[in-house]
Amino acid sequence: MKPLKDIKKAVITHKTPDFDALASACAACVIHGCDAVLTVTSYESNVEDYYNEEDVSLPVIRIKEREFKEIEHLELLIVTDCKLKERTAPLEWLIDKADKVIVYDHHPSHGRDIIADEARIDETGSTVTIIIRKMKALGFVPDKALATIMILGLYEDTGLLSFSSTTPEDMTAAAFLLKAGADLEMVSEYVKRDMSKEQVFVMNELLVNMSLFHIQGATVGLSHATTDRYVGEIAVIAHRIMDMESMDALFIAVRAGERIVLVGRSRADEIDCSVVMTRFGGGGHPSAASAIVKKMTLTECVDLLKIVISENIHPVRLARDIMTSPVKTVPITGTFEMAMDLFMKYNLNMMPVVDNAGLPVGLISRRDILQGIKHGLKSEPVRSLMQIEFRTVEPDVPYYLAEEMMLSLNQKMLPVVKNARLEGVITRTDLLRLMHEEITKLPRHQQTKQPQKLKNIRSLIKTCLPDRVVKILEEIGKLAEQMGLNAYLVGGVVRDILMQNTNMDIDIVVEGDAPALAKRFASIKKAKVSEHFKFKTAVVIFKDGFRVDFATSRTEYYTNPASAPEVENASIRNDLYRRDFSINAMAMKLTGENFGQLLDFFGGQKDIQDKKIRVLHSLSFVDDPSRCLRGVRFAVRYGFAVGPHTEKLLKHAVSLNLLDRVVGQRMYLELKYILSEDYFIDALMMMKKYDMLKFFHEKLAIDDFKLDRFAVLKKINGWYSFQFEDKLEMWISRFCILFADLNKQEMKKLASRFEITGRLYDDLAETFNKFKYAVWQIKRLKNVRASVITEIFEGMKTEAVTASVAVLGQEYEWLLKEYLTVYRFTAPALTGNDLKVMGIPPSDIYGEIFKEIKRAKLDHEISSKEEEAAFAKRIAQERGIRL
Repeated sequence: MKPLKDIKKAVITHKTPDFDALASACAACVIHGCDAVLTVTSYESNVEDYYNEEDVSLPVIRIKEREFKEIEHLELLIVTDCKLKERTAPLEWLIDKADKVIVYDHHPSHGRDIIADEARIDETGSTVTIIIRKMKALGFVPDKALATIMILGLYEDTGLLSFSSTTPEDMTAAAFLLKAGADLEMVSEYVKRDMSKEQVFVMNELLVNMSLFHIQGATVGLSHATTDRYVGEIAVIAHRIMDMESMDALFIAVRAGERIVLVGRSRADEIDCSVVMTRFGGGGHPSAASAIVKKMTLTECVDLLKIVISENIHPVRLARDIMTSPVKTVPITGTFEMAMDLFMKYNLNMMPVVDNAGLPVGLISRRDILQGIKHGLKSEPVRSLMQIEFRTVEPDVPYYLAEEMMLSLNQKMLPVVKNARLEGVITRTDLLRLMHEEITKLPRHQQTKQPQKLKNIRSLIKTCLPDRVVKILEEIGKLAEQMGLNAYLVGGVVRDILMQNTNMDIDIVVEGDAPALAKRFASIKKAKVSEHFKFKTAVVIFKDGFRVDFATSRTEYYTNPASAPEVENASIRNDLYRRDFSINAMAMKLTGENFGQLLDFFGGQKDIQDKKIRVLHSLSFVDDPSRCLRGVRFAVRYGFAVGPHTEKLLKHAVSLNLLDRVVGQRMYLELKYILSEDYFIDALMMMKKYDMLKFFHEKLAIDDFKLDRFAVLKKINGWYSFQFEDKLEMWISRFCILFADLNKQEMKKLASRFEITGRLYDDLAETFNKFKYAVWQIKRLKNVRASVITEIFEGMKTEAVTASVAVLGQEYEWLLKEYLTVYRFTAPALTGNDLKVMGIPPSDIYGEIFKEIKRAKLDHEISSKEEEAAFAKRIAQERGIRL
């Protein structure tokens, strides 16, 4: 693709493009012979997934705003799926740069403000349909990749050809694309249909009535609902529930009038829905089937359904029965590029990494390799990213034990090894018999043949949290249940409950509308509520300042290392998967009878027991390098070790200098948090061990002198906390000592790295510079007088004063104690009124007199009020004032 400066013909569309926008742009680019489709903003979430997950080659360039200046002039600009200039922002300026402008759009023509040489606007179901009209006129037939994304755009904007805006031409356009080879499987994968109000009501009832039972190692969901109204496409509801819940199969029975609609869905080869539905006079496919039942009550139907399901689930098989063999592998000496070639050639999702003898030494996933290549790591060896913590299994192990092992370890592939030979591998595709290999990218949680009892921590929270907070959690859970929502206590507070630590940072994640729950709860409790509409979060603040944070469950996608993530709604499992470490990726259920049930999908409990810090996936530090610093912080706080695979990934992130990409203020905050820890020295030594200090300043070093100064500071702070009630911000003192060898200009450079400006910069720079000045001044004093010390320390933060004395050494501690207990409280006994009575007229001289009196009192030159009066008169007379 051409460099930006050489692009003369381009296509743009509206910001946050959906499938119709991106597909019509790509199609227009091809038929008009343009150089590229230019985009800046992120895409709709499903488009982003498609673009990242599928092996497609599209003529798209994502440009950054700093690159705008490279495009000075265009011969042709095409705008698709948009007719309003402001919707093309921030690329709207290109319209004025082009000699010729063409607009393709399917929205009503009124309101258009883009002045175009050609405007092909028609009220069809999608813009793709209008582009196809042009294709047919040219005799052009798109290739399979282009036809596929075009049919995605057509189907999405027409609601799978069901919206009232759909025209006959949209129908023929779909036929045209199918004939060209469009892949309809992609439609079911990436185009989601909105549900009607009636369907939502029925789905809520089904979720409430859902029960799970386990037969032959399979988890089967069974539920029922009743509706007085006609509900179209009940199968859509079943499909949605299967997307939301972790189960092998789902069977639902919905009574609608005089009949019962049965729908079955299966992900497991052991459960054939068509066989089950045949018993009820229906039919279908093994993975999807349905039936209509009459002359039977709903209770009778559900009971019979349970029996039929039990009778038709196949026996459990062994690992050898379900494993994939022979196995495609990548050598440990291979690169990301080599691995990607193998993934693409054999259409694999994961491979073992093997040594020279052919035995597995690691696991590598297509997703990690793809993300790594996107981050510029094409030539990196796979050993740098491979998962080295994994288990193997023998061929005769039962299926359900292999499954349990994979889930408990969050292991996506299980090598089958016998007699030092790799016999095969078990993948999630093998386990669930899914028709599409990439139907899900995240690990799935389910019960197995011998289900372990889920841990309930209700009793633990009562020992860690005040009764008031426990009651608040219970009230939130009940309210969420009334509103048809699932609510969870998440994150650090759950971790600390398991570790029996008190943590009052209450974070609630809601599967559904979190702000709605927060506002309702605040209304009941007569508390304040603040909503952040963009991020679907809210905070409830009680009258005493106690706060509860609410957030809608979401997932994140990183398009570049250290970049801000793209966010979309998701299940609680996906919400936890986006977090930094396994110990922080747990939740406690607040709704229903299972209040207190612990959700631990990624082994957080085990890592707490093993005292280990572990990331959830291999690109965690690439996605967000600041997690390197958080990992250090949590490790020293709890006395944990960094897990071997996580440590390898951390070292690799450091070697790639990824921390240089972390936003400055995030670096500043992470350092502040580290310096606020009790064991901050251990954290600094870990950062030194992993060569992380250089990312703050090239001169930053930890040596014996600084360690000794930190020891003196600890002693000083101990004395201070015993003498005074106010709490010091310890991190400020530690910050001053840590960077004590920087000069004023180097401090400015550090502040620039932290990207801090305004009051924050003034405060930090002033504190640091006064600290440096105090150390310099006191060191050069030949005669240490109380007045001089007071003049130096006055106006300084106490934290800077303590840091100054710590750097000066123990022999100066008496100065600190005298200043803090005596000098700073010394003041003249005289007042302004006293001076006025003495005949000194009010003027600036009052300040000078009081300053001189304080100096003289500190140096014991005067002591009584009478001496102060005489001293004041003498100063006034010296300044020419007659008394």
